[in-house]
Amino acid sequence: MIRLLLGLLLLVAPPAGAASERTLAVGDMRGVPPLDPAAPAWARAPAARVPLYPQATAPDGPDGAAVPLDVRVLRGGGRLAVRLAWADDSEDRADARATDRFGDAVSVAFAPAGRTLPYVGMGEPAKPVGLWYWRVGGSAERLTAQGFGSLTRLAGAPPETHARRTAAGWAVVLRGRPDGTPAALAFAAWDGAEGGRAGRKRLSAWRALAGADGALPAALHEEARLAGDAVRGARRFAEHGCAGCHAPGVRVGPDLARAGGIHWPGYLRRAIREPAAFVVPGYSAIMPALDPGSEETEDLVAYLMTLY
Repeated sequence: MIRLLLGLLLLVAPPAGAASERTLAVGDMRGVPPLDPAAPAWARAPAARVPLYPQATAPDGPDGAAVPLDVRVLRGGGRLAVRLAWADDSEDRADARATDRFGDAVSVAFAPAGRTLPYVGMGEPAKPVGLWYWRVGGSAERLTAQGFGSLTRLAGAPPETHARRTAAGWAVVLRGRPDGTPAALAFAAWDGAEGGRAGRKRLSAWRALAGADGALPAALHEEARLAGDAVRGARRFAEHGCAGCHAPGVRVGPDLARAGGIHWPGYLRRAIREPAAFVVPGYSAIMPALDPGSEETEDLVAYLMTLY
């Protein structure tokens, strides 16, 4: 089993450092960015292809491959605007008279400035995130959350929004004034046709807002740091029997099949060192903590960051 695991890692794993290079360029404008997703300014804006992974922590959530999301961000006139475009075969709308009808939706999450990033799925206690949320057929909302079940609507003007159906799916622009200066953005999309609602969604990793030189902000260098050996980490993962709890369908610990796609090294390092500090609802807090400064921890983080 260990030999097979190491062989697969060497064949399919991307370079370990690639996962830490998660920046998002922002285009600057003299005026307010356009709200129409088809406006010419968006064609000139820096583009990023961001994978949206099924949120495995949600029971009966979506599965399958990651869905690519085209992300473009413009800033000007005191506003931030985010254009999101993704493939979706059908336009789905929620129906209050039908319990099995759900609407397509998308959201932008904002991580506050700091040296660590909150849990990407709705933040953590004492580490809140801001959110802009749009659902087809409804108006956009301005929200905040600091963990599962804590979603709260904020007072004040919601983001402006304009959505268009395209030949492939949706193109949506959300524009407004985020609270504070966000360090990073993350994205999620719900497909009404597959029962998308609440945690049944696809989500991205945090994307740090790059500096003028396009580099990762210095404050997040530690959050992106990789110091271990992924091959040794794969061996340790197998030797400790980690897959016995962290595997699809087991639901003792979160499925880690896409850990490197969704999380940053810093979050995984904290989760290994202090596994009971933040527990996703529905899972058990039975994982033993490892020595914070151990080589073993760094090797496990390096291995997990190869999982997409």
